[in-house]
Amino acid sequence: MPDSFMTLFPQVLNSLEAIKIPIQTVATLAEMTTRSLSLGFDLIKKAHDVGLKLANQSMSMMFPSNLKFQQLFEIYQENIERFYNIFKENSLQYLDHFRKEREGELEFINLFTEEPYPQDWTIEYDRANILLDLPSLRLIDISSKVKHTIQNYSVVFAPRAGHHSNIAERVALFMRDHGLTRMAIVEQKCAEEVPLFVEGERHYENFDGQVAQYHKILQYLKERTGYAPHLIGICQPGPLLMSSLILNPDLGRTFGSAGAPMHTGGEKGLITDFARMMGEGFVDKLITLFGKTVSEDKPGAGREAFDGRIQILGFYLAGIDQHFRNFKKLLADLKRGNEEDAQRQKDFYLWYNYVHHFPVGFIRDTHVKIFIRNELIRGELTIVGKKIGIKDYPGFVPIWALGGTKDDITPPLQAIGHMNLIDSVPSQDKLTLLCDGGHMGLFRSHKILENYYTKIIEFILAHSDRTNN
Repeated sequence: MPDSFMTLFPQVLNSLEAIKIPIQTVATLAEMTTRSLSLGFDLIKKAHDVGLKLANQSMSMMFPSNLKFQQLFEIYQENIERFYNIFKENSLQYLDHFRKEREGELEFINLFTEEPYPQDWTIEYDRANILLDLPSLRLIDISSKVKHTIQNYSVVFAPRAGHHSNIAERVALFMRDHGLTRMAIVEQKCAEEVPLFVEGERHYENFDGQVAQYHKILQYLKERTGYAPHLIGICQPGPLLMSSLILNPDLGRTFGSAGAPMHTGGEKGLITDFARMMGEGFVDKLITLFGKTVSEDKPGAGREAFDGRIQILGFYLAGIDQHFRNFKKLLADLKRGNEEDAQRQKDFYLWYNYVHHFPVGFIRDTHVKIFIRNELIRGELTIVGKKIGIKDYPGFVPIWALGGTKDDITPPLQAIGHMNLIDSVPSQDKLTLLCDGGHMGLFRSHKILENYYTKIIEFILAHSDRTNN
């Protein structure tokens, strides 16, 4: 269902496909030449070996008792063998290196021209692990198969940001494997999978629709164990998850967010500055230009969707310098045969270029209510007819926040600035962390996981309900 980002540029794709032809031809010729030369060297060696063998037999018959001659002959044969091997290796080495470089270039181009394989969670799960399958969300249980020492589920809400939700997987698995053993993840579906009608009623996938589904998830997890879950928002879900908690304070044991746009007025940022400069009507113009109606062959048939490729294009432009550095290193690694380093970057861009589309109601609400008006902080966010704000945060629910000093998507004070506005929570129940990392590093960096999420896990465990046995 989702598209490759590169389908946004069919002319570029065609050009890249054309470039592949001469590179493939040259690589094939280099391989054929290498094989031919190798075969030629082997034939020459065999002919030489036959000649030496005949000469040795002849000389042995002529001088049967001359041991010195025999020793000289053996020395000659050994040295000629060594010379042959060095000559063959040096002669073929350049061709082999040339061929590998061309194959590396082909592999680099294929990363953008071939259809990316479908993204999914790397952790194995089956239908029994899908606890809830809601219109736009899936709640998946990835708990450890161990005897749990805490009663609460920890639930990681993945972002809806144009990519597959498995961006949140590394965080979820790290937290699970370091003590939060009852773990669930919330997957966001592509707009093409979100039905227009649910049980005969029109389903609206705006903030109200998302929060209603969040409420079902939190209520289900509490009923499953009898204890409120730990709420963890990765990037975009942060404000909506807090809104759900404010409306249903009994459904959260703790709340936390990482790299989330909690307080978009906390400091200037590329996305917020652009949104406010363009104004509230800009998103409707974008929807007019890049919107589409989901086709009849998809589960979301008839739903209006915003092209997620435009979102990914924006992310590329925002971090263009870093992407160019990444591509330069990836190409060099592929040409040099540094497979492990290259595979990490390939996996990232296969995920990055695999696009999910947005329901238009969601993209419109996000643009206006979060990035322009900052409504949750100002106490003007209306959800299901009720106006709420940061001042309504329940003081008995411990809270944490993580931001990155190099985050150009959600600058640090946008990610953690809301913490200073919550007076109802005692200081010992608040944890504010700022790491030296960019946006993607908040969810992928091993160093940040070890140095910062370890503290978050300790904080959550300290506020967990323990088992009685």
